[in-house]
Amino acid sequence: MAIAGLLLLALQPFIGFEENSAGLSCSKLLLEYQILLQAVIYFHRASFLVQEAVRPCPEVAGQRITIEYLLSLPCRECIWRFRFSASEIFLLVKALDIPDPFRTQGRYCFTAVEALSLLLVRYRSGCDQFELQTKYDRCQSSLSEVLNELIEYLDERWKHLLDCDRDGVFHPDQLATYADAISARGAPLSNCIGFLDCTIRKICRPSFYQEVCYNGYKKIHALKYQAIIF
Repeated sequence: MAIAGLLLLALQPFIGFEENSAGLSCSKLLLEYQILLQAVIYFHRASFLVQEAVRPCPEVAGQRITIEYLLSLPCRECIWRFRFSASEIFLLVKALDIPDPFRTQGRYCFTAVEALSLLLVRYRSGCDQFELQTKYDRCQSSLSEVLNELIEYLDERWKHLLDCDRDGVFHPDQLATYADAISARGAPLSNCIGFLDCTIRKICRPSFYQEVCYNGYKKIHALKYQAIIF
């Protein structure tokens, strides 16, 4: 409000002014000062409201996962949290050949045990990453990176053993059949296996994190559903 105070001081010479031959120009100047003062007050109030409307976000808290932490848990609680006992988690880390330390592209550093444990608890509970942030002393951005990059690492490292869709619609032989059928109908691409279908459903503007739901193409807030049609 310091600017508003200075403007009030500037207006003091005009208080009690009586119109005379030069009154028109002075009144116009006074009106401009009043409009400017109102704009400054409005801007200050709007800025205050924006500062008050802070996005809800939990604190980073809880216990970071370490070997000592896992060993301190009763066996039944460790299995309840991670679906494996502490000794089984240690064996999985070695069997899956997870690098120690496991570093993400954002330069977050995790021990192999912590990285795998976070992935296990994420799959086990299905809770969002902000909830994990309150339990395991890691920020949401670091959790997002380690979960995604560890999954990619395991997929790439052990892809020669992944054979769970031998006769399914996504088997390479089936995909080749789809591509051949589409190409035979005159498609310019020989490796097109399906067609994207997108459904957009308009929603109200969320109070927080509205940019997540904003659709720049439609200029509305919406939920988007996409599927591949074979």
